[in-house]
Amino acid sequence: MSPDRDRHCSHRREASLPAAASPSPLLRRWFATNAMLAGFLALAWLLLRSGPRPSRLAYPCQRAALSAAMLAFGAPLIGLVVAARRHLAAGLRSPLGVAATALVVVLGLAAAGYLVGVDAADAPLLVAPRDYRAQLYHAAGCPQDPVGDRFPGLDGLLQLMGAQGLKIYRSATVTSLSGPDGIVGVDDVVVLKINYQWPERGGTNTDLLRGLIRVLVDHPDGFTGEVVVCENTQFADPEGFDRALNNAQDHGQSPRDVVDHFAGLGHQVSITDWTALRFTAVSEYSQGDMADGYVVYPNDPQVGGRISYPKFETANGSYVSLRDGIWDPATGYDRERLTVINLPVLKSHHATYGATACVKHYMGVVSGELDTNSHNAIRYGLLGAVMGEVRPPDLNILDAVWVNANPFDGPWTSYDTATRRDELVAGVDPVAVDIWSVTNILIPAFLDNGYSPPWPHPEATPDDPTSDFRVYLDHSMSELLEAGYDATNDLASIDVVTVDLSLAVFADGFESGDTAAWSAVVP
Repeated sequence: MSPDRDRHCSHRREASLPAAASPSPLLRRWFATNAMLAGFLALAWLLLRSGPRPSRLAYPCQRAALSAAMLAFGAPLIGLVVAARRHLAAGLRSPLGVAATALVVVLGLAAAGYLVGVDAADAPLLVAPRDYRAQLYHAAGCPQDPVGDRFPGLDGLLQLMGAQGLKIYRSATVTSLSGPDGIVGVDDVVVLKINYQWPERGGTNTDLLRGLIRVLVDHPDGFTGEVVVCENTQFADPEGFDRALNNAQDHGQSPRDVVDHFAGLGHQVSITDWTALRFTAVSEYSQGDMADGYVVYPNDPQVGGRISYPKFETANGSYVSLRDGIWDPATGYDRERLTVINLPVLKSHHATYGATACVKHYMGVVSGELDTNSHNAIRYGLLGAVMGEVRPPDLNILDAVWVNANPFDGPWTSYDTATRRDELVAGVDPVAVDIWSVTNILIPAFLDNGYSPPWPHPEATPDDPTSDFRVYLDHSMSELLEAGYDATNDLASIDVVTVDLSLAVFADGFESGDTAAWSAVVP
């Protein structure tokens, strides 16, 4: 067949096809109306569900609604642009058109950047391995009065821990409190992270602090290390760690008094005020920077802020990097000689995050300055990321002797508004300590004080994943897991052993402080 004939036949075949039926005006209006209606409904759903929390735009259902709205309103807009392209082209060449185009581009880039940040901050969270079980130790009925330097509630807690295999002392000698896998070595530099941002009952109990330092300097192998009490009170003035109103049986006993007492006995015990360092960015010792200050990472979109941690010289001449350990210019870093014990207070945190305990306490480790966005980024797990970077505390001892049990208040806690619980909780997993303690100590204290749910936002409901407390705790747990550390927020995966010290019988009545003389932990 010739090409001409082929083309002719082709034209004939095309001509013989029936003409495409054009939709009726009624059908076109039906499709257009329903498309617009679907778009409006999707947009309404988006606004109602996202409300004051734009981060919910990252949820799958919200993304689907956003796509539907964009399709419904975007398709007609594209059609309009195509139909009027000649007029638009002429308009865009005008000065006003150029300015409008630039504005649209800038707004589009800003929106895209915002959504990328939202997506990162609300990425799917990691969950603990199924075979992981957290071990917690709980002392109830702690005696109220210290005995000399000792805090009987702490002594009972450490005995309980030792009986379960977690020894406070690292030593070749095996006793009820010591063993090769113990926590504190004979020559360690021990950082005690206290809370001193708030006066009265808002700070760490100084009777507990004094009792812990006594335990540390009484290391059975003869303690040759150093104890450093540390805190960054951020915007609050620490007043030299020597306020008149402190959390202790004797309100006048400040952290400074406790430290000076042991220093006067010849022990290497001191205070380092991280608050004074929070405006100073530094590099690591290994990079030749010997100055005190904060090492600050670049912004991390996943947590909405910048990781930061302190490095400093102690009063006794040790160079400490909270991430890398003890620095010696001749030998480099020794991370194993650095031990960190976290001493937070259990409180309502109605100001922002519902409840504060071990994880939230690390707001006193990071810098709130230097463009870190630290406090806002707590919600997205910044403090868990910090723990994952510098290593979680070697031990958390949660002070629940006095708690703020008012869901309308906190974290500031006065003498008059505090609730006495006489409890301590210890564990290696800070997330497990927090979820268990809020569930079993703080919430019951709310109820005992006459505060029934629902509680006002920000609130601490531990079994609601959308509560302010759970949101930051779950994000922090995810960051810890991502860093390779075990953590759990599942109460079913937490094993707790409890001693009620109000029932305990001791041979010496705690008078000597000699734990070997105790007749038993419980009768």
